[in-house]
Amino acid sequence: MTELADRLPPRLGKTVKWMVAIKLNVCAIATLILPITFTLVVIFRYILHLDLFAYEEWLLPISFWLYFLASGVASYEDSQIRADVLESLFRTPSAIWRRRVILNIVETSISLVVLYWAALMMLREIGSYPFWQKTIALQIPYAAPRLGIFIGLFFMAFYGLLHLYVLLKFGHSLVEEKLTVDENETGKA
Repeated sequence: MTELADRLPPRLGKTVKWMVAIKLNVCAIATLILPITFTLVVIFRYILHLDLFAYEEWLLPISFWLYFLASGVASYEDSQIRADVLESLFRTPSAIWRRRVILNIVETSISLVVLYWAALMMLREIGSYPFWQKTIALQIPYAAPRLGIFIGLFFMAFYGLLHLYVLLKFGHSLVEEKLTVDENETGKA
């Protein structure tokens, strides 16, 4: 199946693929750090009878970055979780396309509003420098996880806009292509 980036103008598509690759690598590293840390916590606590100092504080920004960057990737892949019970009611390609356009407009509008709030949060955070809130032990500024929230929401809104662009540019042919691919996949199974 064709990716979103393949339907964009070549330079933009290449840039988008590059950004997604970076996010996937950051998410892969963060995904490894979390279980390794928890394994070390168990080893330190129950075998060595020591405490891994302030691990919660440095896992906080990593967890936020992982969650929100992965949300951006899900927006790119259009694979975010939806409770869409109406999907099965739409049968014709034009009805499916219209539903997708409306759904995408709603999702992207919500992402843009939440992105605006995240931008206000970051501006307030930057404005409070040098009196940033920090974690107690390691003095990690709360701006670190909040920046992850902002960047993740930015990518969610950005990819939503790109999906809307592609939906409007290619119209019903996208739906017809996907229906054909889905029929071929079910025929092979």
